[in-house]
Amino acid sequence: MAIQNTISRLEVARLLGVQPQTIARWERRGLFPAPVQRLSERVILYDRAEVEDALNARAAKNRATSLPVEVQA
Repeated sequence: MAIQNTISRLEVARLLGVQPQTIARWERRGLFPAPVQRLSERVILYDRAEVEDALNARAAKNRATSLPVEVQA
């Protein structure tokens, strides 16, 4: 896999405004894709397309749960 097709855990965390530990927690719970490469304990790389897919699915789920419920008359 080409390095330009990856994104680091730190970069994902920074873009989402969360701590890197949050990304690790999501990964353990199956809410985030597994890393494709671990260069060290601190440099963990994910496939960029898999991350985008996971974030889009998460956003769609959040939108679906936040839609107003119709009131029966």
